[in-house]
Amino acid sequence: MEDVKKIVSQNIARLRKESAMTQAELAKRINYSDKAISRWEKGEVVPDLETIYALSEAFGVPVSAITEKAPETNPTADKVPAIRQRILSQIFLLCEIWFVICVIYVYIKITRQTSIWQLFVWGVPASTLLLWLFTRKERSDVLLFIYASIFVWSLITCVYLHLMEANPWYLFFAGLPLQGLLIIRYVFNYKQNLKPIRLPRQRRKPEPAAHSETHDAEEKDNTAV
Repeated sequence: MEDVKKIVSQNIARLRKESAMTQAELAKRINYSDKAISRWEKGEVVPDLETIYALSEAFGVPVSAITEKAPETNPTADKVPAIRQRILSQIFLLCEIWFVICVIYVYIKITRQTSIWQLFVWGVPASTLLLWLFTRKERSDVLLFIYASIFVWSLITCVYLHLMEANPWYLFFAGLPLQGLLIIRYVFNYKQNLKPIRLPRQRRKPEPAAHSETHDAEEKDNTAV
């Protein structure tokens, strides 16, 4: 019985916190007092079956999520394969891009007897652009900022090398406002993704809650007649 009390109390406390509800808010939703919620979470009392059904509806979970022990998970272990998969996918994408560039370079070298080394230079902005498009689906702000910055400056460098005879060094000044816009966008997105800090709420005195005569005597002590 002690194990059942412990499992139910831990599940109620966990589900309430995951739902971002205070004890008073949960009590109001299921028509109980916050003192009753507190006793359940401390494991002093186990709610009856009817109340467990009401809790499951309030949390939007099956009854088993309250009555059965929650499976132990390791969030760090779950994230490692996903991160590894993303890194491998991006490396594979880079290999494909540079394979195509090398094939084009060799083909032109054999058929036209000319060496277009600029292909390898233009491969840098092309690679970062594709990586940016690939990472955009994952919404990784840091990688998006890095790829966009590399794309801007490598593209300007490619244009400069293409027009190197005219020495258009002033092209690099165009990268300054673009880099500034990228920094502003990154900072704005970073602040938008910050979780708001919730100040502790003042505990309100529980309002009397009406219950039917079928409730247990222990629950009647926690409610107003």
